[in-house]
Amino acid sequence: MKEVILVVMCMLLAGCMSPTETKIETIDEEVMVDEQWNNESVQYWNVNPMSRENNTIIMFNETGDVNMTLNLSAFFHEPLLWEQGFVNYSIIYNNETVWAVEENQGLNEYSFNMSNVSGNLTIRIQSSGSDSQTDNKPGDFFIARTHIEMWNEE
Repeated sequence: MKEVILVVMCMLLAGCMSPTETKIETIDEEVMVDEQWNNESVQYWNVNPMSRENNTIIMFNETGDVNMTLNLSAFFHEPLLWEQGFVNYSIIYNNETVWAVEENQGLNEYSFNMSNVSGNLTIRIQSSGSDSQTDNKPGDFFIARTHIEMWNEE
């Protein structure tokens, strides 16, 4: 009789002794929480060199990863009497320059990624240029088109 009771007890408890639970991993999806465009362009028509600077503050209301794509077109003459002009494009975060590029000729695309951004980014564009009267080319110029996205995990 003891053996029958022991077998019945084992059968009753057998359902409770299942293997470890199967855990389903959830993959966090990234969601775009902000998207902004910043466009800046200048053309110099003056014979003597001039310089210019512009700061643009990009504000984010969330914390996340920032992906930026910059299309930068530039053309600056090589004058005989002074240095060739340029455009300098910088990204500043927490009063520190985290990325920068300088161009004086060409059409280039750049990408910049930064993780765990909260607060503001500053885009600083500095340029110097002129227009040479000795050729029929247009005055020095640059065109900066920036696409900015912020992503975070949902």
